Amino acid sequence: MKYRIGVDIGGTSVKLAAVDENYNVIDKSRFPTGEGCTSDSIVQSIIEHCRPLIEKYEIEAIGIGSAGRIDSVNGIVITAGNLPFRNEPVVEKVQSALGLPTFIDNDGTCALIGEKTAGACKGYNDSVIITIGTGIGGAILIGDRVVRGHNNRAGELGHFVIDRNGIKCECGLHGCFEQYASASALIDTTIAASAAYPNSILSKLCKENGIEGKTVFDAKELGCPIAIALLDEYGRILADGLNSLIHIFQPEIIAISGGVSRQGEALLDLIRPHLFPECKVVTSSLLGDGGIIGASLLGTEHAR
Repeated sequence: MKYRIGVDIGGTSVKLAAVDENYNVIDKSRFPTGEGCTSDSIVQSIIEHCRPLIEKYEIEAIGIGSAGRIDSVNGIVITAGNLPFRNEPVVEKVQSALGLPTFIDNDGTCALIGEKTAGACKGYNDSVIITIGTGIGGAILIGDRVVRGHNNRAGELGHFVIDRNGIKCECGLHGCFEQYASASALIDTTIAASAAYPNSILSKLCKENGIEGKTVFDAKELGCPIAIALLDEYGRILADGLNSLIHIFQPEIIAISGGVSRQGEALLDLIRPHLFPECKVVTSSLLGDGGIIGASLLGTEHAR
């Protein structure tokens, strides 16, 4: 059996794996992209993590999905807000080091390719994926073709304004959707609520286990009224954004991907009461591997 390598570069880590002809993800690994990482160190780490996969499997090609503005024709990451890339020739470096055809595209586009090929969007010609992580990204499929825009930047679904007097965003606008609905925003709100209500179940969990996106969901499960109120507001904000996307694109389905999507029904229960009925909204069925699968399919007919 032949395989392809999929690489998913996110704001806090890189995930990569071999993907077989049936879209099974094999030998997955990851490494952080946090403080102290440079463009070169990230690319070199990708190369070193690919080598054992190439030795073990018959690899046809390497596909890379990266956050940020991507020149997929020339294989360059132009900019990426949470990453140190600036006009980084990622494809040239990886292809030169490993001797395999290498492709790159935006990570949201890769997630959509993965979902439409092997996941929740399979069988739908008009769909949207929204990736909720450090920021919010996404991609749009209309008439079974990925919408890329004239500059290959379509799908920045975290950067429409919901409060023009709101929080300043790194994109230059104020009050962008991702400032209120990303996993980072949920964590910031959790931190603030924990400090404001130090005797709450939420605060107790934060002190005992640290704070991550799922912490407030865990507190809600334990009956914490602070967590319940926080998530109710988060669900309303997220639903407002999804309803806006429904108005703009009229998709048959919206798939939510990224770390927050792992909450599954608990997340959907927050937004369902506030959603327009004409669009189906689901969480990713690929357990966080949609970006890897989609990246592995770059350069094939699935990525058209």
